[in-house]
Formats: sequence, C-alpha cells, structure tokens
Amino acid sequence: MEDIDLHLRNKMGDLDIQLEIFLSIICRNHLVFTNRKAKRLNIKGRHIPCLMLISNCQGITQDEIAYIHQIDKGFIARIVKELEDDEFLCRTVDSENRRKYHISLTEKGEDIIPKIKDIDEEWKEVVCEGLNEDEISKLMEFMKLLAENSIEKIRNRT
Repeated sequence: MEDIDLHLRNKMGDLDIQLEIFLSIICRNHLVFTNRKAKRLNIKGRHIPCLMLISNCQGITQDEIAYIHQIDKGFIARIVKELEDDEFLCRTVDSENRRKYHISLTEKGEDIIPKIKDIDEEWKEVVCEGLNEDEISKLMEFMKLLAENSIEKIRNRT
C-alpha cells in the first residue's frame, strides 16, 4: 500500500491539478478522519460542524445553521433530530413563530465540545504539518476568502 501511496504522490506532483480537486481531497480525508474519531464519542462525523456551531451560537435556528453551512434545510433537520434524540441538544419553539426552533446544547452536548475541539485540533496538526503559524494564518485567510467568494458567486447566480 505504501508503494501505491508513494506512486500517487509522485503522480500528483507532476499533474496540473485544479483547485477543486485539492479541496475535494482535503474534504474527503477530513470526513474519514472525523468519522473515525467521532465513533469513539458515539456521534457521527456529520454532527461535528453542527455541534460546534451551536456551541458558539446558543439559540441559533435550524434555518440559520443551514444558511451558514450552505447545506440543505432537510439535511440539517435530520442532524438536529438525531442529536436531539441522543440528548446532545434541545429545541425550543420560538415565541413569535411556532414553526421556528431555537437550538441549544444540553449538558451532555456541552460535555462533548472539548473532545470535538481536540479532534479539530488534531486534524489541523495533521493537515498543516510542515507549515509554520504565519503560513497557517495566511492559509486560513485565503480559505475564508475563497469560501466568501464562492458563496457570493452562487447567491448572485453569476
């Protein structure tokens, strides 16, 4: 297997790979990594971004989660339901709009956040190996700009 990995790395170095391929590789490997780690916490990798966002924005709505993550509202509703069933979060009906729910972490949800942060930090160390703090900071700036540009382009349908 190592021979194949080395061969593929050499091939990748020779190719003019498009940005989306690099992003896809990173995203897929991040998913594999977080799924493996999340299993140990009895959650799924797809729960992690949602839990982290709720942790930072207690009382956020499902629609806001979908908007921020640029994910289908139905998918977010399923994740929220799974997390609610597992008692990681609770939903509270909005006093002015009974179809709107505010989402907060339960004590169990709060307890898992430091472990999730450890997973995120471990991934960052893995993926940013060989970069110094200044390079990581610049990378984050560039990635944020790429994300903002892509969102803006899609929203304006241009």
